Amino acid sequence: MELLKRTTSYPALFSWAILCFVPTLFYFYVGEEGVFTLNSMEMWNRQEFMSTVMYGAIGGGGGRPPLMNWIMIPIANLIGWEHVLVASRLVSVGATIGTSLTVAWLAHSLWRNDSVTRLAAILYLVTADVMLYRGWLSYADPLFAMFVVLAIAQTWVACLRKNHWLLFAAMLSAFAAFMTKALTVYMFLGIAIMVLIRDVENRRILLGKMAWLAYACAMLLPFIWWMMGTHDSAQHAKMSDDILSKLVIPNIGNYLLRLVAYPSEMFLRLMPASLIIAYFLLRQRVVALQQPAVGAALLIALMNYLPYLIAPEGGVRYVLPVYSFVVLAAAYLVVHETSPFQVKKWLVGMLLLGSTVHTVVFPWYQRTYRGENYAQMAKEIVQKYGDYPLYVTNVASVGLAVAAEINTLRFEKHAPLLWPPADFKEGIVIAHAPEDVKGEVLRKLQVNGDSVFLLCRGNACKAENH
Repeated sequence: MELLKRTTSYPALFSWAILCFVPTLFYFYVGEEGVFTLNSMEMWNRQEFMSTVMYGAIGGGGGRPPLMNWIMIPIANLIGWEHVLVASRLVSVGATIGTSLTVAWLAHSLWRNDSVTRLAAILYLVTADVMLYRGWLSYADPLFAMFVVLAIAQTWVACLRKNHWLLFAAMLSAFAAFMTKALTVYMFLGIAIMVLIRDVENRRILLGKMAWLAYACAMLLPFIWWMMGTHDSAQHAKMSDDILSKLVIPNIGNYLLRLVAYPSEMFLRLMPASLIIAYFLLRQRVVALQQPAVGAALLIALMNYLPYLIAPEGGVRYVLPVYSFVVLAAAYLVVHETSPFQVKKWLVGMLLLGSTVHTVVFPWYQRTYRGENYAQMAKEIVQKYGDYPLYVTNVASVGLAVAAEINTLRFEKHAPLLWPPADFKEGIVIAHAPEDVKGEVLRKLQVNGDSVFLLCRGNACKAENH
């Protein structure tokens, strides 16, 4: 019995949650993860650190600022560029753990309750979408979410402590989120501030002279970066277009379906926190809303979620910062004296699920369907055609993964793959379709249902006969 208590203590459960992410560091490429490793390899190769580079183009890979790459590059140099994908995943997993600790810090600042504090950290890590997918996937979203949540948490704690320096720190965290991914950090933070100023005491901090100076600095920093930092002259336009592109006129049928499917998907991805919140709102609403901080956390989550729900386009990953505030409220409610939940059983169940998926299910999926085949295609291209000039035009997820694997295999001796010059005389192009580049189709390389086209010019077209 004593051993059981120790193994289900909050520190033990938190450690277990972190260990659950270890196998994910060594998965093959998933989705468009290749963008970030391609960027980092090309930036290091060219010694270009102020803008992302992909296939030789400044600003390639979406035109985002390069903070994630700035973190990845030293890690890759430390562990070796052959492990660049591990470096990329370390950034995502580290950011996920950082977000969980930020939620715990905010919970501690609000309630000074050790159980709520520890539970908040663990509950974020075992949130279904975070544990099973989003928390380790090497996109910019986990790092972006960490800085957004940190900015909001610092703003909230600045109100609690009447500390203007924390408010300035929050604006720097917001800038870090901008430097990671998108301008939408200012929407997340702005909405949170609007929720917090409903409290009279908070207004004294958030509407004071020092606060307006902090806000001015926050809005000025992106413009300084665009004018004096990045070498990508169109970056500001690309980042603005990221927002405007989500506002296209929708197909009404698809839009109505989205209004139902999107919240349902969100609910499932947020379990078990979403289930806890739903129970209290349906069965114990007074308990749920009588604590002002719980109501504020839920309102911050809801008001930041609504623009993405109403928008015609946008996936769940765009609202990853919202997860923290649902978890924050759930952590307080689930230890309330009226809670029917045996929370440690829920945590152990989620951890068992995560451990099974990460060590058995997903590795099997990558071996059988998709993931390992990218590495196999890359090795075959290098072995059979590596003596010829290699180029790439494929920007689909399969092409990105294959190109990244090839760059990793040849990193010490060859420059990263580039987009082919229009007048190249000889070489092989890794393309998405036969019409991508004028030339002959050398072959369609296919493994486990995923494929790339190899297009050739010159003597390279005889490669298949050698």
